[in-house]
Amino acid sequence: MLKNLRKQWTAFLLWLLVVPTSLYLVYMMFPFKEIDMWFVLLNFIMLIIAMSSSFQIFSISISLERWIIFVIFFQYGLFAEMVFMQLALIILQFVRKSSLPAFYRFTTNSLMFVIVSIVSAFFFYFAGGRIVEMSPWAFLIAATVYAVSYSFINSLVLYLIMKIEKASFDKFKQVALWDFAITIVVLPLAVAYSLLTYKLGGFSVLLLGAPFLLVLLIIRRYAFSGELNKKLSSAVEIGHELTESLSRDEVIKIFTEKIQGVVNYDQAYILDIRNGNRFQMLACSEAGTFSKESQFFEFENEAIPLLSPDNIKVYSSSKEIEKLEHLRFSIAVQSVMIAPIIRAGKLEGYLIMTSFRKNFFEDLDKKMVDLLTGYFETSIVKAFHYERTIEKSEKCGLTKLYNFRYLTKKLRDELSLFHEQEISSLSAIILDIDHFKSINDNYGHQSGNDILCEFAQILKKYETDGRTLARYGGEEFVLLLPDFTKEEAVSLAERIRLEIEQHTFTIKPDLSDDIESIGIKLTVSLGVSSIPEDTQSESSLLRNADRALYIGGKQAGRNRVGVYEAEPTDPIEI
Repeated sequence: MLKNLRKQWTAFLLWLLVVPTSLYLVYMMFPFKEIDMWFVLLNFIMLIIAMSSSFQIFSISISLERWIIFVIFFQYGLFAEMVFMQLALIILQFVRKSSLPAFYRFTTNSLMFVIVSIVSAFFFYFAGGRIVEMSPWAFLIAATVYAVSYSFINSLVLYLIMKIEKASFDKFKQVALWDFAITIVVLPLAVAYSLLTYKLGGFSVLLLGAPFLLVLLIIRRYAFSGELNKKLSSAVEIGHELTESLSRDEVIKIFTEKIQGVVNYDQAYILDIRNGNRFQMLACSEAGTFSKESQFFEFENEAIPLLSPDNIKVYSSSKEIEKLEHLRFSIAVQSVMIAPIIRAGKLEGYLIMTSFRKNFFEDLDKKMVDLLTGYFETSIVKAFHYERTIEKSEKCGLTKLYNFRYLTKKLRDELSLFHEQEISSLSAIILDIDHFKSINDNYGHQSGNDILCEFAQILKKYETDGRTLARYGGEEFVLLLPDFTKEEAVSLAERIRLEIEQHTFTIKPDLSDDIESIGIKLTVSLGVSSIPEDTQSESSLLRNADRALYIGGKQAGRNRVGVYEAEPTDPIEI
């Protein structure tokens, strides 16, 4: 929504063109009789209470105010009902929470209800309904036609809005069915209320309105308990999913995305604290997009000592948010919740959630976040240790490059991608440091290890865009190149050979009394082989590259790039 201000202004222009004009035309065509202001006022209060007391059943928001709207229409006609509803929508922006901007929410809802009101009123009059006292059966038939058309048009308009918004239609059928069911349930109440009002006037509010509100509050209380249990169950499920995740990136992504099902937000940020004095953003979610870089939030390390290290804090208005020094949010943000992430009594980071509505986050949200951040920190630690274990088993302890075990697994994966036509070619470069034994003999094994580490760091620059670099064994290394043709691999190998030839390696000889660092020059021999030009076998690819290394590189005089060439086969004479 932050990125789509044009959509908000389009909704406003449509509202400006349709709503005022419709209200004026309806007023001219359907003037209403004198109204009982006390009756309308009491029903307006009941409407606001009903609309702000919505509850959830099976993750669908339910509100029971429709019967009051029906009664106002039955008593005073279309214009009164439209004005009644528009005023209610204005007040609703302040009492009902939503992640949508209030401006956009009002214009779209107002436009929708004007359309629904006019079309359903047409069906009411078409069915013989009149805004006067009618016989009970005639009134019931017209009221039923009105209510059914009201529900149907409401669902149709909602469908069109969802299509324009490109929203998910997974729950639309359920929402439409519940809307129709609620309409059918409240219709008899609306009919009875209207008939009673014809006889008793405003006294009917006491007989039907007050008991309705009492029942509504009881239902909402029961629904709230169910909603709390559902949120707790969802939190536990998220906790299980987090603990089953084996990588830190996966844990962070699941936590950021799934927490919205328990605690709604518009933006979320996870900040890690490094060395106790430096922030680093691990992830953020803005406008429904998950990333590691924020577009609407800026932070400074000076904020760390100013934030609460052990309690969740909620800032419920823009004035309160201004007090958060060194944290800058988008101008649309009206509420902020900041939750510390703690492990073993030590502050590790913060979860920051924002909303575009004032007073958005409640005590229940704080409790859910407190529970979920605990799951999150436990899962992050578990994933960290798992990754360390995997890293130790798949990486060379000296050079920190991948080892032969990982290389063979990666080679199988890349070959599968080739056979599935996800990549068009696969090349391998094997590199061997020339005369490496003489380095160990002349300067010592520690100097040899230093050379290997420095050599590995040079090669790391070429491990980009899906390439894999591994220590093949001893002083041999392999660079695996998906989607590299043979010519491209040879060109890259030549660049590496030239860089090594021009580089000066620094060592401290451990076989002499001189502890001063010295610079030495080295060369490297390389071998290149490719799939599909040379083979389609994973084992043959490395074997061919190794053969090219020794024949075209070592035996040809070293400091060369050897290229594998398949041996020609002589025709068999018959």
